[in-house]
Amino acid sequence: MLPVPKPITILVEGESDKAAVVTLLPRFGIDAEAENITVTVINGAGNFGRAIPETVALGHRVGGLYDEAEEHFVADALNRQAGEDLTRQGFFASRPDLELELVRAVGAVAMTPLLEQHGDLKTFRNFQDQPKYRDADVVEQLRRYIGANGARKAKYAAILVEALEFGAFPEPLEGIVNWIWSA
Repeated sequence: MLPVPKPITILVEGESDKAAVVTLLPRFGIDAEAENITVTVINGAGNFGRAIPETVALGHRVGGLYDEAEEHFVADALNRQAGEDLTRQGFFASRPDLELELVRAVGAVAMTPLLEQHGDLKTFRNFQDQPKYRDADVVEQLRRYIGANGARKAKYAAILVEALEFGAFPEPLEGIVNWIWSA
């Protein structure tokens, strides 16, 4: 008889990260429910120190996504040094954050029809015209626009993951998939 694999919990900082991962898994043929995979929002990187040991204590295999600036929280929770490769422990950094990773992967040119399709192109054009963002490059404008609102962040995390071509997924998202398959 084959051993039953441990349940997998993927810890993420917020709802947009969860939306990205939940959209990502079926694109790679992973049925989260059938594979006993849970994506858990921990409401900020400062909670990795609590969430990792709690999840491990439940007997789960635990991994996650985090923003580059928050790496020290994950390293501390895993008893690792800052700057150490955490991917072997199942944790993957977005550099600097998931919004920019996704915008770069989709590309600024492809963003225009996506924004238009979802009714946000006019609002984005108004955002671009704000003095604070007027001189920024379009990729940074897109990142800031998407990240300016929690609901928009989660909405576009899913939209952008769905829009990506295979082979264009950002490294942290590919890392999560490969880590799941390595069980």
